[in-house]
Amino acid sequence: MARVHNLNGTSDRRPPSGYSSWKAWWEARKGRKFSLCSCSICVDPATVGAHVQKHGVADRKWYIVPLCDKCNQKPGTEVFSVSDGDLEAIH
Repeated sequence: MARVHNLNGTSDRRPPSGYSSWKAWWEARKGRKFSLCSCSICVDPATVGAHVQKHGVADRKWYIVPLCDKCNQKPGTEVFSVSDGDLEAIH
């Protein structure tokens, strides 16, 4: 599990050319479809490809991870856990 926090204010960030959404980009990169929200304490369906950053480590990369709308609204100060396998770095 990775501890992450949301990157708030990224709604204007667009996925790479050829993708209609961050969800579509993530599914293409991972080779699988969204299922449940990646937040470890949530059982809702994932609806968005959310921008997150690992918390408490030197890694400052941005990642896309499947989250439900509620978990995507968590403030950037709230830390939560997601599956390492669900993180996809934005290059």
